[in-house]
Amino acid sequence: MGKKGVLIALVVMLFCGKGQPVWAVPSLEINGKAAVLLDANTKQVLYEKNKDEKLPPASITKILTVIIAIESGKMNDTVTVSANPPLLDGTRVYLEEGEKVKVGRLAIAALVHSANDAALAIAEYLGGTEENFARIMNEKAREIGAQNSNFVNAHGLHADDHYTTAYDIGLIACYAMQNETFRKIAQMKTYDWNGQAWQTRLINKNQLLWSYDGCTGIKTGYTKEAKCTIAASAERDQRSLIAVSLACVGNNSWTDAKTLLDYGFNNFQNLEIANPEQVAARVQVEEDKELLLVPERALAISVPQGSYQKVESRVMLEPFNKQVNKGQVSGKMEFYLDGERVGAVNLIAQNSLTVSSRSIFEYFLFGIAGIYLCQITWRLYRRYRPRKRGMFSRGRHSRALFR
Repeated sequence: MGKKGVLIALVVMLFCGKGQPVWAVPSLEINGKAAVLLDANTKQVLYEKNKDEKLPPASITKILTVIIAIESGKMNDTVTVSANPPLLDGTRVYLEEGEKVKVGRLAIAALVHSANDAALAIAEYLGGTEENFARIMNEKAREIGAQNSNFVNAHGLHADDHYTTAYDIGLIACYAMQNETFRKIAQMKTYDWNGQAWQTRLINKNQLLWSYDGCTGIKTGYTKEAKCTIAASAERDQRSLIAVSLACVGNNSWTDAKTLLDYGFNNFQNLEIANPEQVAARVQVEEDKELLLVPERALAISVPQGSYQKVESRVMLEPFNKQVNKGQVSGKMEFYLDGERVGAVNLIAQNSLTVSSRSIFEYFLFGIAGIYLCQITWRLYRRYRPRKRGMFSRGRHSRALFR
């Protein structure tokens, strides 16, 4: 922000129900060595167990591989399979050297069937070599915010320097599930595979797609060294959650995912803290002129049911001079829950105006605390407002995508 920027901070107390004022995190029986539960929209950590411990991810590595493939814009490109993918161990679609397959079909095979050969074929096509693709993976992970991971291959077969954390995988999963194409693939229960050497119907290895109400993905994994790993997503009542568990024994990964998701759905609710239809700030510009600022989009955060919460909102104005146009981004509002940033929205001008020769930053920003507090109090007294349709939708068998 420029040196002329204005920062206004206010603190409001949010009362969610009539429960106890202190929120005590219950003790969950989680088998995995590390686990995390995230709000998929805000990336709030709702539960964690050793979330930053570095562990091998196994095949949930492919979440990052597939989202990179999708974002490359080359899903309809045709790959000529090299001699390397057919040599891989583990789950495969039995690609053969010289076989021609579209990147999109390889991405589906990697995410739905966990095909190691498909993941390597993607890596070699997009990166030239698997080593170069691993560099792309690590760059993307850092961009997403996954700071404690290192990837050396695209498929997740064990390698000494191939590791991640439950929190990093959660962030990568949140990011990937924002992509419509990725969501569609993650929700596919089956997919018809017509390869050169193998023709079959691929069955998604994520059992939760069949057994857990609202499940929308994402990926499971297993190696002897990593044990069982899982990144699961689900949506209920306009709430979207991501659960991750690493280093589980046997079928306990399914139990962990269900336990985490149930905990999130049963103990938290959405609280809308930004509404584009309601004024968030007023700037008095000259005696008879007023600039109204509204959020660019709606924003809701997860808050514990029956708890006493403190949300701090900070308003930062963008530098501008004489003319302000309706719809112009004029600032930002950030939200903090217990000192942790849980979201931000741009503030846009609801009206156009022209000011005198003085900079608008010489004028007085007023009324924001009262206005915003009234909005929040009103919302809470009528229960929390249901959000619009969530970011996930249920999936089904697909034949049409990337034939």
